[in-house]
Amino acid sequence: MSRDERVLWIDAAAGASGDMILGALVDAGAPFAAVKRAIASLKLPGLRVAKTATVRGAVSATKVDIRVAGHDHDDHHLHERGRGHHGRSFRQIRGVIAGAAIEPAVRDRALVIFRRLIEAEGLAHGLAPDAVHLHEAGAADAIADVVGVAAALHALAPDRVIVSPITTGSGTVACAHGLYPVPGPATSHLLSGVPLSGIDAEGERLTPTGAAILTTIAQAYGGPPAMTLSRVGHGAGARDYPERPNVVRALLGARRAGAAASEVVVVELTLDDATPQLIAYAVERLFAAGALDVQTTSVQMKKGRSGHNLTVLARPEAFDAVSRAALSETTTFGLRFRREGRIELDRSTQAVATRFGRVRLKIGRLDGVEIRAEPEYDDCAAAARKHGVSFDAVHRAAVAARRGRTR
Repeated sequence: MSRDERVLWIDAAAGASGDMILGALVDAGAPFAAVKRAIASLKLPGLRVAKTATVRGAVSATKVDIRVAGHDHDDHHLHERGRGHHGRSFRQIRGVIAGAAIEPAVRDRALVIFRRLIEAEGLAHGLAPDAVHLHEAGAADAIADVVGVAAALHALAPDRVIVSPITTGSGTVACAHGLYPVPGPATSHLLSGVPLSGIDAEGERLTPTGAAILTTIAQAYGGPPAMTLSRVGHGAGARDYPERPNVVRALLGARRAGAAASEVVVVELTLDDATPQLIAYAVERLFAAGALDVQTTSVQMKKGRSGHNLTVLARPEAFDAVSRAALSETTTFGLRFRREGRIELDRSTQAVATRFGRVRLKIGRLDGVEIRAEPEYDDCAAAARKHGVSFDAVHRAAVAARRGRTR
């Protein structure tokens, strides 16, 4: 039977910041204890996390406060405000997050969010990513916001995340480098290709950290999707605005899975000085880092040299690990990446008994109806070697066993 798809819709019509998104996810059922453990494992001095119930515009909401000793944390004037903190490079932020006792999926999602923030800052200020230092968004409370959101999402485990059109606010905002129009330069780059609400709201309603989180986790944008609603959460901002409740809303529900749409990151690199042995080992390490698929294509490169193009597919949360593997295990000096949509059948794995032993099959379903069953290569190859028969003989036996089982 097809498993229902868990869907999370995030409403950012009032804007968003890291702690507002975190509050909404906790209010929608993400265990606060798990979020606190993840943040505590960052080993950042003076960090304190608290949760309180509050009201914004007559809407009851959860306020998550992440404070560092001597630093006031105000969501719409929070770490994006420049309070004399030293800037952190991505390497330093990665060191803090990589040293935490958190799930690999939580770590990788948090790192992808910060990598996108670094790239946006670089575009905004004409700097290479390695030269960017995040002053406000690199502060301890911002790191905690991002890791907390990643931990909350890991606990809720949605199959699909949809984000509403986003409200940015208007006017100007004071940052570490002076006054900027709203949305700020980095936030504007993060919002490229993202639908904006057009709601007229004075002041900065969307922080760079909030923009980086939403545009990284969103697999689609739009209004509430068709689903059976199970949980509703509201995350409170620090201020109470007169025109609308200052909350991020999270709706969690389920819908019957069919051909599920998702997003992948496509990583590409070209090699003209790599041996076949090095490429084979690099492919192995890319899969170990979380790649969904790796393709190698022969190409003709500059100066008449033959080379190879490596194309890697990965889920967005595995991007950091996959890109590190690509850079460290090959001879490339750089890589390209882009986000693409992908549609998948609902999948499961089942085993059948054949005269050559147990063989697993990958089952594909559309709207709950099985349309494809494909024996796993590794099982067929192992059985063929063990019994001294052809791969095709084992493959046909597995298909026949599955067909007999479903009659």
